[in-house]
Amino acid sequence: MHDSDGEGEAKTAGGRPRSLQTEGLEWRTFPEAEGVDYKLLRRHPEAGGSTLLLRFAPGADYPAHRHPAGEEYFVLSGSLDDGGTTYRSGDYIYYPPGSVHRPASREGCTLLVVLPARVEPLAEP
Repeated sequence: MHDSDGEGEAKTAGGRPRSLQTEGLEWRTFPEAEGVDYKLLRRHPEAGGSTLLLRFAPGADYPAHRHPAGEEYFVLSGSLDDGGTTYRSGDYIYYPPGSVHRPASREGCTLLVVLPARVEPLAEP
């Protein structure tokens, strides 16, 4: 769950709120996770993190990774299997700093994800 080239990114200036029309943004696929697409909403330049819309196709998964500064996500639609639990639309999940996981979705889902820092990929067994 890394960030992209910044196309479509919401930026703030002078304390004024900015909006971003996400329907017009193109979904991009993570090279390391076929079937997992994202739209960059905002970068967190302090530690290389980002806020994303994330979409899992049915049966897709994301490789194991660590969150050095934690992660928050909110399930907007569908369901996500993560850490032995299935989360559904309306569920909010917080992973503390140092957490490791490998999310997947049997039916597909869309999430709002906040990553304070860039994730660290882990070697698969």
